[in-house]
Amino acid sequence: MKISVNVTALNEEKNIERCLKSASFADEIVVTIDSRTTDNTAKIARKYTSKVYAREFRGFSDIKQFCLSKSKNEWVFVLDADEEISPHLARAARDAIKNGDYDGYKIKRETFFLGRLIKHCGWGNDYQLRLFKKNAGAYDGRPIHESIKINGKTGMINEPLYHYSYPDSASYFSKLNQYTTLQAAAKQKRFLLPRMLFSPFLKFFRMYVLKKGFLDGLQGFVLCVYSGFSEFVKFSKMWEARKKGNGGGILLRAPNWIGDAVMFTAMIKPAKTLFKKVTVLSDKGVAPVFENNPAIDRLIVFDKNDSASINAAVKDIKKENTNCGATFTPSLSSGLMLKRAGIKKRAGFSEDGFFLNLRYKRDKKHAAIHITEEFKEILYLLSPSFNFSEAKQELFMESAEEKAALHKFGILKNTKYCVLAPFVMYGPAKMWPLDRWAELAGALLKRHRDMKIALAGTAADREFDFTVHDKRIIDLRGKTNLKEISAIIKNAAFFAGNDSGLMHIADGFEVPLLAVFGSTSHKWTGPLSEKSRVIASDISCSPCFEKQCKYGHTDCLKNIRVSDVLKEVEKLLHL
Repeated sequence: MKISVNVTALNEEKNIERCLKSASFADEIVVTIDSRTTDNTAKIARKYTSKVYAREFRGFSDIKQFCLSKSKNEWVFVLDADEEISPHLARAARDAIKNGDYDGYKIKRETFFLGRLIKHCGWGNDYQLRLFKKNAGAYDGRPIHESIKINGKTGMINEPLYHYSYPDSASYFSKLNQYTTLQAAAKQKRFLLPRMLFSPFLKFFRMYVLKKGFLDGLQGFVLCVYSGFSEFVKFSKMWEARKKGNGGGILLRAPNWIGDAVMFTAMIKPAKTLFKKVTVLSDKGVAPVFENNPAIDRLIVFDKNDSASINAAVKDIKKENTNCGATFTPSLSSGLMLKRAGIKKRAGFSEDGFFLNLRYKRDKKHAAIHITEEFKEILYLLSPSFNFSEAKQELFMESAEEKAALHKFGILKNTKYCVLAPFVMYGPAKMWPLDRWAELAGALLKRHRDMKIALAGTAADREFDFTVHDKRIIDLRGKTNLKEISAIIKNAAFFAGNDSGLMHIADGFEVPLLAVFGSTSHKWTGPLSEKSRVIASDISCSPCFEKQCKYGHTDCLKNIRVSDVLKEVEKLLHL
């Protein structure tokens, strides 16, 4: 099995050669250079590998995930530019992946400070997850103190990874300034004045006394003093950011499609963490998705087809006195609204970005990343300090509205039911054949005598003949608004449907769900919950993103059997 070594670097001409020489055992070396680099780091790196890339710094998770994406081998060894792989570690890494017992390995790291190996101060038992299967690992999204999340088992390697972090005081304070700025931007804490006063002393006491830093000589003493001072700087920068109002407010223009709007909700809390006030601008068709969200300070709702409503919304935005905004729907009109409202920093997708001054150019084939990752890229244009480590779709509903919706359609509290959503607005290339949905419904009712089925759809969907004649089917086509059907989905045992807005509603509420994909890509707009399952047939012409099959066969849907869907549904019932 082959190994790729990943290295990221900023002005590391003094360290990069030692680092890359130690990685010569690998089958591939990938280096990503922080675009702020001004020295000869890139030139030195090209002596050891042709795979040298530049990347704008948007946090450590982002730049390291980018480096990971450029690696081609099954196993990846992550290495910082100021680190060195010992020969014993290189052999141990090879042996470990041959054994195949684990999906990732934590490696013992030995750190030097001012020329001395630090064995105490809390640094002596430092194990870092650095070797892992590429397909089993990803970064957690944090801009600082990032970590790799492994989907599988992890083992330990005790051969040393040498870390020459701070050869002198100048290097320490250079990194201290960068790290404390990122820490202050990533997370605000309470009681800043007491923390500024007492945290430095507590940090020193913990490291020097409790962690026995006094055994590391003068270097240990200096390290503990510097670490205490670092705490002071971190909290003073948090105080400074709070005094400035965290950069003021931000306006977020929500997508127009229900599914995209649900996925966009994962961006709201990270925005609230970084900005004092979050205003969401939404078309009335998807506005219920954002109601009751505690991270939204103001929700401005308008009708995108009504010029008077648009003008009124622009006036409302001006009152917010917001200089920073992003639109997540690719349209000229959205960018124009932000410009008319006087927002100076305007970010969004480049394809309709004439009125934007910060543009993200995405992959039009939608083959690379999930749409939520594209949303993150737009926000990174506004600030590199966004922290998406805890980003999550969130939908909120008042209990009174929820109870009223269930009562309206005769769904009692203890009723066991599922929701089927076999219809789509996009076009027939996304809709699994209705006779198969009907067959699935019949099989479910036959297997589960105590279950009911809520059939979701619009008034226009009544024209379709859904031939399952059973009193346990609650036909809701055209009878519900978005709030009502959301409440019904939220309380369902499971949801099954095509790639649709309602599927994403179920995903947002973390209802066990099965999504059938045809002409669209689950890699781009698939569900995010761990309780979700996707069924798609991998044929050469899919995904094509067409509303009508240009070949007239829709094999991407017809190849999916009822038995396959039923099997996955039964698994969902046991979650």
